[in-house]
Amino acid sequence: MTVTDIAAWGTADHVRAALERQLEGALVEVPETDGSPRWAFSEALRRSLVLRQKNPFDVVAIGLPDVLRYRDLVAGSEVTLRATKIDAYFIRKDGTAEQYLPETE
Repeated sequence: MTVTDIAAWGTADHVRAALERQLEGALVEVPETDGSPRWAFSEALRRSLVLRQKNPFDVVAIGLPDVLRYRDLVAGSEVTLRATKIDAYFIRKDGTAEQYLPETE
């Protein structure tokens, strides 16, 4: 199981710990961030695509702080995430994780 995660609020360790509790046995990678949610999200997505290519049968996910900007970025990339079988998780400040599920009509 492979997880790429980033953090804009709190610390990357906070996101990593939450995902490791949510996704048992996960390998967690943390890309560097410049403070821009768009850059951090695109870096996490890029690294997730590389992981997907190298590990076609593993679970690949992106962990993001649970803030509106990241939710908007994930919703805007929903088709790409679904097509590449990359899950997205939102990590709350209390350490709980919520998997992103697209809204159904």
